[in-house]
Amino acid sequence: MTEYTNAEIKQKFKEYFEEERYPELVKIADNYPDEMSLPILYEDMVLYFGDDFPAYILNHPKRSLQQGEEAVSELLGEPYRDVDIKIRITRLPDAINIPIRGIRAEHLMKFIALDGLVRKVTEVRPRLSRAAFRCMRCGETTTIEQEGSSNIEGPHECAGCGKSTQKTRFFLQLEDSVFTDYQHLELQESPEGLRGGDQPQRIRGWVENDLVGRISPGDRITINGILDGEPKSGKGGGESRTYDIFIRVNSVEIRQYEYEEVELSDEDTEAIEEAAKDEKVFNKIIESIAPTLFGLREEKMGLALQLFGGVRKSMPDGQKIRGDIHILLVGDPGTAKSMLLRYISDLSPRGMYASGRGSTGAGLTAAAIREETMGESRWILEAGTLVLADKGIAAVDELDKMRSEDRSSMHEAMEQQTISIAKAGINARLNSRCALLGAANPRFGRFEPHENISQQINLPSPLISRFDLIFAIKDIPNKEDDRNIAEHILLAHREGEMMMSDELYVPSEMLKPRFEKEFLRKYVAHAKRIYPIMTEESMERLRDFYLRIRGEGEEGESIPITARQLESLVRLAEASARAHLRDTITTIDADRAINVTKHFLNKVAYTERGWDIDMVTSEVSHSERTVLHEIRDIIKRLEAIHEGGAPEEDIIREAEDKGISRERVLKELGRMRRNGQIYVPTRDKYKLS
Repeated sequence: MTEYTNAEIKQKFKEYFEEERYPELVKIADNYPDEMSLPILYEDMVLYFGDDFPAYILNHPKRSLQQGEEAVSELLGEPYRDVDIKIRITRLPDAINIPIRGIRAEHLMKFIALDGLVRKVTEVRPRLSRAAFRCMRCGETTTIEQEGSSNIEGPHECAGCGKSTQKTRFFLQLEDSVFTDYQHLELQESPEGLRGGDQPQRIRGWVENDLVGRISPGDRITINGILDGEPKSGKGGGESRTYDIFIRVNSVEIRQYEYEEVELSDEDTEAIEEAAKDEKVFNKIIESIAPTLFGLREEKMGLALQLFGGVRKSMPDGQKIRGDIHILLVGDPGTAKSMLLRYISDLSPRGMYASGRGSTGAGLTAAAIREETMGESRWILEAGTLVLADKGIAAVDELDKMRSEDRSSMHEAMEQQTISIAKAGINARLNSRCALLGAANPRFGRFEPHENISQQINLPSPLISRFDLIFAIKDIPNKEDDRNIAEHILLAHREGEMMMSDELYVPSEMLKPRFEKEFLRKYVAHAKRIYPIMTEESMERLRDFYLRIRGEGEEGESIPITARQLESLVRLAEASARAHLRDTITTIDADRAINVTKHFLNKVAYTERGWDIDMVTSEVSHSERTVLHEIRDIIKRLEAIHEGGAPEEDIIREAEDKGISRERVLKELGRMRRNGQIYVPTRDKYKLS
C-alpha cells in the first residue's frame, strides 16, 4: 500500500471535492450549522481514486479525515472560515464490517463498521473540544485542542509571556472555548446472529455533533468509525497495560426502521397499490404468515390485523387511545404458538421476542444501572423488551411462567402504552407504543373442557382483560384434521431435505408465502400511513352488533360483552381497512372485525345461556357466582338447624332441588374450601368462615 504525506492526502481530497462535490459543499456551508455533514459513499471514492487511497484512509483514518476536513475549509475559503463540515464515510465493504465479538488488537485505530442493536443511549451533553485558557499573569489567551477522553488538557506554558505552569496560573474561559454536542451509546450484537449459549457482547460508542439525538434504544444500526481505546486504571493509581475499547462514531446507518420510517421507492409504492387492487389481497396476506404451519386460519387472520393495527388517537381533551392490537394465544403443547411468535417478531421492523420464563419485570420494561461515563458515575436507564419494541410488536412467550411481580409491570404498558420508572432517583416515563403478542399454556398442561379459560391460565384477570383477542388453540383428535396435519408436516420436512441437498431446488407453492417477507413489510409500512375514517354504515354495523349482544343479557344476568370489546372492534375494523389501503372503514371491514371477535368469544366465553365476558375477565363467571351465592345461602340456613355444621348430603339435596347438579355442588364446595370461604369442623359438615 502506498504511503501518503499530509499534503498529498489534502490535495487528493481537494481534487475530489472540487470536481465531484463542490456545489454540495457550498449548499451545506450555506445551511451551517443546521447541516454540517458531508456523506461520502465508500464505493464512490473507489470509483474516483481506485482501491489504494480509500484503503489507506481506512488504515489511517484519524489523520486522513483531519486532512480531508482541512481541504474542505481551504476550498470554501474566507467567506466560510467559521464553518466546520465533517466528512462522513458510509457503506463500507463487507470485509470491513466486523462482528463485535470479532474485534481484535489489529483493528485498533482503524476505520471499521459494526452492526448491532442499540441497548441504551445517554442524554446529550456539551463536551469541550477546544479550550481557551487565560494567563493570570499577562492576560494572554492560549487555545488547546482537547483530544483526550475525559480529563481537560491544559497548557504547559503561556503563549504570551512564556511562563510555565509553575510560575503562573491558567483560568479556563468557557465563553471563548468551543463545545460540541456529545452522546454515549451502547451497541449489542443482534440476537438473531448469536449461536446457542452465547452471551451478547457490547461495545461503547461516542457520538458527536449533528449525529446526536438520532438514535433510540431498539434501533438496529450500522455504525462506522474509528476503533479507539483508553487504558484501564491500574494498581496504585497508574494506568494498566490493558485497554478498554470504544468506537468514535463517524457515521450511522439505520438498518431497520419503524414501519412509518421504512423508505419506499416509487416502484415499491406502485407494486403495493397494484397488489391492493386484488379483492383477495387479505387472503394472500393471511397465507403469507407462517405458511409452513398448517391451518390456524382464524389465528393468522388476527395476527394479520395486528400487523396493520388500528389508529392511535389523540383526543381534544389530551387523552390518548391506543391503536395497537394485543393478542393472546393459549394452547395445548405442540400447537405451534412459539413458531407464530417468532415469525411475527421477525416480520415487524422493531419486533422483539422474549420468553416469560427467562424475563424479569426490569428486562421487559427498563432497568436502572450505574455506569461510568467520561469519568463520572451516574445512574442511567437501560431499555427492556417492551421499550425496544416501541412502534413494533413485542412477542412474549410463556407468559404464564413469569413471576406475578414481573407480570404486574405489563399492565401500564398494555393500556397506557407507557412505562413509568421511579428508580435510583430517576423519574421517567418511557414510551411503549407496541402491540403485544403473548403465548401461554393451560395451567393443568392441557385444556379442561369444563373450566373457565381465566381459571386455566396462570395470569391475573385484569391482565387477560387487556387483550383484544384471545385464541384458544386446542389439540383435539380428529381423523380428518390429523391426516391433513400429518401430510403437511411430512411434506414440509421433505421439502426442507430437498432444499438442503440441492441448492437449485425450487420450493413448492404450498410452503411459499404469497407475499415475500420484505414486500409484506413494505406493504404494512405503506398501509400504516393511512388513517381510515368510519362511514355511517360501518358505525351502525358495529353499534348494532354491540347493542344486540348487550341486550341479550337481562338485568341481573351475565354481561355478554363490555365497552372494551367495542373499542377492540373499532381497532380491528381500522386494521382491515388499512390492509386494503382504504381511507374509509366500510361494512366489509366492520363485518371482518365482528367475525373474528365472534370466533374469539365462542371459543373462550360461551355458555349455554350465551356469551359471558366474565369467563375471560374474571376468575368466576356470572353463572358460577350465582351458584356460589345459592350454596352459601343453603349452608347458612342449615348451620342454624344442625349443630356442628351443615351436612354435605343436605346441602346437595337442597341444591339439586334448585337445579344444581351433585357434581357441580361438590366442585363448588371444594373451591370454597380452597379459597377459605368455608371450613370442615367435622367429617362431611361445613361452616361458613
